[in-house]
Amino acid sequence: MFKRIATTAVAIGLSLSAVTAVSAESTPIFKAPIGAQDATKSKTFGINPELGRAWVEVTVYESVTELIDTYRVPVPGLRYDKDSSQVVYDAEGRNVVCANVRETGNWFFKDQRIEATGDCELTRRYVKVPIDDGFAVDVIEHFEVHFKPVERTGRLHQTTDKQG
Repeated sequence: MFKRIATTAVAIGLSLSAVTAVSAESTPIFKAPIGAQDATKSKTFGINPELGRAWVEVTVYESVTELIDTYRVPVPGLRYDKDSSQVVYDAEGRNVVCANVRETGNWFFKDQRIEATGDCELTRRYVKVPIDDGFAVDVIEHFEVHFKPVERTGRLHQTTDKQG
């Protein structure tokens, strides 16, 4: 059975588009054996504005119990920039803006809306992993979430300045 890992977070949706990748391979940021579980299709970023932290959130649905678990997945280099209200990934000396954050509502009903830019790609994959217990080799299917910053061809991404 799959147990919640404290350092793991939920990944919610980024748009996938025809882009040129910054790096050839994506990095698996979340892995889980598949039992009666399945990932939801919605993915997003999560933030802590006070600490300048950002993460990916992955939601796992267990069909047998109909429970939904959300996991916070830290991604090295991913942070929240409070000055620009953006989720930024520091990749090899350059910043890739993964999401813009804007405040909605008023008074007690204020909330932060995180909107993906499409410059960071989150994909989910199902992979088969051989497990050798010393007597036999079983193949177990795993669910993985992969993260990859991308660079749009013919487009220069500029950060927005907030007047304040």
